[in-house]
Amino acid sequence: MDLQIRIEGGTVTDYVALADWLNGNRDFRGRVRQVSGPPVDGGLDGGVVEMLTVAVGSGGLGVALTTSLNTWLSSRRRVISAKVTITPKGRTVELRARNANTQELQLLSELLRDADER
Repeated sequence: MDLQIRIEGGTVTDYVALADWLNGNRDFRGRVRQVSGPPVDGGLDGGVVEMLTVAVGSGGLGVALTTSLNTWLSSRRRVISAKVTITPKGRTVELRARNANTQELQLLSELLRDADER
């Protein structure tokens, strides 16, 4: 199972920082991929990073990702939010830095657990 993470109002620096943060955890090392948009007109390189995908598979990594993502969001200097989409279901949960409440975290954990069991 793959999860898509989009940072609302995020910059390339935010995506790189989150990818580095997740890759720093041995559970996610090699499972995080930056997805770029189409190239800018006249450019040869890829476009700007639009999202991260994280291959969580089975085994409860989704719950670990929830905890790690919440910790990363809480450490940001400015208020940003991350939208996490569970690919097979297409369901999305939004977590806000410094405002991620218990219900949002619980909902994301339950969705990930449910998807993990299928």
